[in-house]
Amino acid sequence: MHELFGDAPSTRLDLQAYLDDFEKRFWQIDDTGFWKLERLQYYDETGVPSWDAFRAGDWDEALRLIDAMEAGYEQERPQLEAAGIRLHRVRVVEEPVEPYIRWELKVLAARHRHVDDVAVLPADRVSEIEAVHGHLPELIVLGTDCAYQIHFTADGKLDGATRTTSATAITRIRAFIQDLHRQAEEITSYMDRQDF
Repeated sequence: MHELFGDAPSTRLDLQAYLDDFEKRFWQIDDTGFWKLERLQYYDETGVPSWDAFRAGDWDEALRLIDAMEAGYEQERPQLEAAGIRLHRVRVVEEPVEPYIRWELKVLAARHRHVDDVAVLPADRVSEIEAVHGHLPELIVLGTDCAYQIHFTADGKLDGATRTTSATAITRIRAFIQDLHRQAEEITSYMDRQDF
């Protein structure tokens, strides 16, 4: 478990237990919001049609399918707004940008237009932290209810999570992600500047 969790009590959840736990807790998020930190440069998104097209080398079809995903994000927004849930995400990006990240940023930009406050942070901005503590973990904070360190296999498949419900750890982890978010660049601006 990452240092951000400190000595907080925690529970290791296998994949299905994590998915069930997340689903149960998500709609209970309070006004502190949902905060996510993504650090890995590749996730296995098997089953997402746009990712499957990307993996098959059909970039135009991958983009078309991302456009099609926007309708779903637009439909999701009223439900999130009614529940008072705000979504915030920091995406750490190594440069030069790898093909997978180019694809994922297109998806995140679509989410940003409808449901997510997405900001991009170049990896060199966290190099000093990582020199001491290693790569940043994958983190999610659900309001004041819980925080997860998300686990992945070596080939990028989701592999469950470690959960803490310690108020002290949740506050510390949320503050850490929020600080990175303040240092990051709004995704549309980043993508315009990178010209993709």
